[in-house]
Amino acid sequence: MRLHWFSPLPPARTAIADYTGRLIMALGARAEVTLWTDQANWHSGLESHAAVRRFDPEHIRWVELQDGAVFYNLGNDARFHQAIWRVARECPGFVILHDVLMHDSVAYDHRQREDRGGYLQLMQSLYGPRGRRDGELHWRGVLTLAQMGPLYSCAPFLAGSSLGAIVHSQAAERVLLKELESPVLRLPLPFPAGARPACAVSGALWAPPWKLVVFGFLGGNRCLDQILAALAELRDPRFQLHIYGNLENRAGMEAAIERLRLADSVTLHGFVPEAELDAALDSAQMALNLRYPTKGEASYSQLRIWSHALPSLVTRTGWYAEQPAGTVSFVRPHFLVEDLCAHWRAFAADPGPYLESGRRGYEYLLERHSPRRYAAKIVEIAGQAVEYRKRWNARRLRARAIEERLQWGRAANAIAELTGTQAEISRQAF
Repeated sequence: MRLHWFSPLPPARTAIADYTGRLIMALGARAEVTLWTDQANWHSGLESHAAVRRFDPEHIRWVELQDGAVFYNLGNDARFHQAIWRVARECPGFVILHDVLMHDSVAYDHRQREDRGGYLQLMQSLYGPRGRRDGELHWRGVLTLAQMGPLYSCAPFLAGSSLGAIVHSQAAERVLLKELESPVLRLPLPFPAGARPACAVSGALWAPPWKLVVFGFLGGNRCLDQILAALAELRDPRFQLHIYGNLENRAGMEAAIERLRLADSVTLHGFVPEAELDAALDSAQMALNLRYPTKGEASYSQLRIWSHALPSLVTRTGWYAEQPAGTVSFVRPHFLVEDLCAHWRAFAADPGPYLESGRRGYEYLLERHSPRRYAAKIVEIAGQAVEYRKRWNARRLRARAIEERLQWGRAANAIAELTGTQAEISRQAF
C-alpha cells in the first residue's frame, strides 16, 4: 500500500507537525509512505520511515499522486497549510481536518493576497447573502475573527471536494455532517504513551510549591487573562505558574503580570525545545489546558499532558467536554476565575484526587489513542480509496446534473420573459 501524506513536518512549530512526527513510525511500518512538504528543512530522522519530497503547489506533477491514496493534513493556521490546501482542492484525497472552524485561516489567506472580492464571493457561495454581508463587515473590521469563526466554518471550501474527511472529535463530526456531502470519519487522535511516569506511581513530587504549566500556541482563546486573574484573587504563593510557548501578545501579558503584582508567581519561558518542555511537564503538578472558544477539534496538548500522567484543568466545551469523568477536571467557560480558584483550593487541601485523575488520563491514553491502531485504520481507509472515488464521481455527476437543470430552468424563464415582452409589444402596436 502506497500513501502520499501532505503535512507540516518537524521542526515546524505546529502540533500537526508533531502529530506526523510521532505517527510516522507506525504508519511507515504498514505502508510505503511519501511525506510531502513545502518546507525547506525537516528532521532527518523522518527519512528512516518514509521518503520526503518537497512540492510547489503551482508546479506539482499530478501523475505522481496517482499510484496511491492521498491524505492532506489541514489545520487553522494558513502559514503551515496554504500550500497543502491548494493541492487538496485540485487533487481529491482524504482530508484530515485537525480543526473544523477554518474561517480564520481562509480569511488570512485572502487578506494576504489582498483578495477582497475572492473572499466575499467565497462567503456568498458557501453561506448565501448573509455570509457575504458578514464577510463584508469582517473585512471592514466590524466583525472579529472570534465572532465569525463559530458561524462560518468554511470547511466545505477545504474539504468539500475530498473523497472523505477525517476528524478526531464528536464536535467536529457534528459540524461536518451538517456541511459536507463527503463521508465523515472519526478516529481518536494518536499519541504514544511511553513508559509510565514516576508521578503516576508515587505522590512524592506533590509537596509545595506547586508548579502549574500552560504550554502551546498561546492565542486569545487560551484564557490566560482569566488564569492571571484567578492567581491574583487566590494570592497563594505555593502556586507558581510557568508559561511555555509563543505568546500572541507578550507585551500585554507582561503588563498584566505587573499590574496584578504577580511577578513572583508567573514565569514566561517562551518557546522551548521538546526535551525541555517534557522535563517541565515531568516536574509539574498540574497543567492548565483551557480553550474558549474552542476550534472544535481534539487537543494534541491534552494527549501530551496525559502521557505524563499530569492532572489537568480543561474547559467544559467541545472535545474537552467529551472526555471521561475522572481523566480531567472541568472549569465552566463563563466561570473560569471562580472555578480555577475552587480547584486550586481543593488541590491545596488534598492533592490525592487530582493525582488519581492524572493516572486515569494516562490509562485512557494507552487504551484509546494508540498510534498503531490509528495507523492501521489509515491504511484500511487507503485500501478502500477506489470505492470512495466511485462515490466521489457519483456526487460530482449528480451535482453537475443539478446545475444543468438549474441552467435550463434559468434559460426557460429568460425565454418566457422575452416572449411575454415581445407579445406585449405586439399587442400595444395594434
